[in-house]
Amino acid sequence: MKGIIPSLLAVLSLTALSGCVTEVHEYRTHISEPKITVENETNPGFHFRTVASPLPETEQTSSRYAVSKDYGRLDPALIPLGSTPPRFEPYSRIGNNDYEVFGQSYKVWRDIEQYSEEGTASWYGPGFHGRFTSNGEVYDQYAISAAHKHLPIPCYVRVTNKENGRSLIVRINDRGPFHDNRILDLSYGAAQRLGIVGQGIAKVRLDLVHPPRPANADQLIAQSQAKTIQLLATDSASRAREEASRLSQKFGTPITIVNANQMYRLHMGPLAPQQADAMLTVVRDAGLRQAYFVY
Repeated sequence: MKGIIPSLLAVLSLTALSGCVTEVHEYRTHISEPKITVENETNPGFHFRTVASPLPETEQTSSRYAVSKDYGRLDPALIPLGSTPPRFEPYSRIGNNDYEVFGQSYKVWRDIEQYSEEGTASWYGPGFHGRFTSNGEVYDQYAISAAHKHLPIPCYVRVTNKENGRSLIVRINDRGPFHDNRILDLSYGAAQRLGIVGQGIAKVRLDLVHPPRPANADQLIAQSQAKTIQLLATDSASRAREEASRLSQKFGTPITIVNANQMYRLHMGPLAPQQADAMLTVVRDAGLRQAYFVY
């Protein structure tokens, strides 16, 4: 009996260890296996460049507007000094169409010339830091920027805190705030400079700022109309590099790897509109049937 008990204990120990080794092996196999997918605009799980912009009503639970908490460590030392210097920028290719959020429709004022309004401003920070804004940029909570429901993006607005007199020019590059009785959602950086971080909201005045139109404005607008093609996506950085090199040689044009949330997307462009249309046909005929324009 004394000899049986140690033997049973040894068997049970080996069984437990065997189970652990199997689990680790399966886990390692799972995370090391690269997967390549070709995504398109019909894939409901793919919102590259528009993660932070309005989504269809059926997908709103995964959008930035469904984030219920906005907290985290903040470092005021990272906030740039001064206002954001206004400069001429063509409107973004995305983020400037009329849209719907939470069942409510919103118009975009594309051709607005004058705008002044007084109301309540709020701010948003860590809960959205690193996510995509409505015009496809990565949101930086320390930048001097803001979100507006209707103004075209990008544009510039002078924000004056009516409670303390502070004034700051901010760049509009996002949509929001989608709360009653609020007219602007400031970045953490802008809110800190205006002195409203602690209280969360403040009464403000907004005035649209028009930067001077440069001599090459038409050229800048034409460049902004260029198109970019997404070829495919993979969760493996090494596979992305291999595919980018192969496809660049195949099509004779540079390929850019865009990393968003550890998904590596291969982009071709930007290309002039006519060239982009012709290249998309070539790419699809070469086997990448679901390649499409991302912006």
